[in-house]
Amino acid sequence: MEEVVIIEPIQKLLGNSTYALVRHKPGHCKFPVIGTPWQVTKFPEIIISKQSRRLLGANMQLFEFDALIASSIIFRIIKPTAFLFFHLTGDITYFSSQGEILSVMNEPTFYLTFGPVQEYRMMLENGHHAILGIALDQVWSIYDDESYPAFDELYTAWHNNSNTPFILPQKQITKEVWKMLAELRYTVVKNINDNIDLLSQISDFLSLYHGLLIADWINPKIAMQTIGERIREHLLNNFMFEEECRLNRLREKFELTEWELRKIAEDTFGCSIGQYINKIRMEKAIELLIETRLTVNEITVKIGFNSPTNFTNIFRKKTGLSPTLFRKQMKVKPIEN
Repeated sequence: MEEVVIIEPIQKLLGNSTYALVRHKPGHCKFPVIGTPWQVTKFPEIIISKQSRRLLGANMQLFEFDALIASSIIFRIIKPTAFLFFHLTGDITYFSSQGEILSVMNEPTFYLTFGPVQEYRMMLENGHHAILGIALDQVWSIYDDESYPAFDELYTAWHNNSNTPFILPQKQITKEVWKMLAELRYTVVKNINDNIDLLSQISDFLSLYHGLLIADWINPKIAMQTIGERIREHLLNNFMFEEECRLNRLREKFELTEWELRKIAEDTFGCSIGQYINKIRMEKAIELLIETRLTVNEITVKIGFNSPTNFTNIFRKKTGLSPTLFRKQMKVKPIEN
């Protein structure tokens, strides 16, 4: 199967680069795929390394990033595809082409996701980051349709060529999963039997992941944690829309009682829904004040407040400054990481 993800560093932000095809593991790489060369692109502030393995029915791509400063990278999915995705290490936030937050990754996790043909962006904090994506041929969804009912919604989006990314819940990479990942990376493909062996290993990952999702449905406590993460994702994508953030709307969407919603918010966010929404809005406001020339009124509308006065009061309570004064200070004072 051909590659379906293309990484496109923002050249004007990262500077000039050098490229090399390397057959011995670079010093900064921690998760080698044995028998596969590294494509290494070096920028002044970040090094991007890629290993790719084409299989019959799947394609593996492992990216490692060494970032000296926080960096923004564009990537494109060129074919509607489902991915078995592993966040191995680092701190990365993913955005859709519309700027919506798709996922925030800061600990080793894995999950199944569908990505339509779009341009996406990832924000990497300074440090080392590693991700492994296994793109699946659509034959997997036909073969597994009856075996994995928890994947039904994702498979439907895939079959219908949906324009909206679909992300199933993230699961922790346990010792068992680390061991399976090591076997996957250390398997050398020399013939068709090796290819079949790797596909069997990928199938094992899908079975394990599906079992974890089913366990969530059965265990009420874990089910509530899963709902909490779904609410978090909903609010991150819809904080600017007042109607989508109303408690009645959330209770209706996630089929919760008032007590259940309050308890889930407390367990997931450590605060109320309203406080968490304001936290998201303040973070976005700070980003817009620093990185754009939008007026305070324009930012008020963009982040979902109904009046500049309300926005200013909450912003001052959080930062000790009005939005206007905060922006002025940021222009004369370097931003600390």
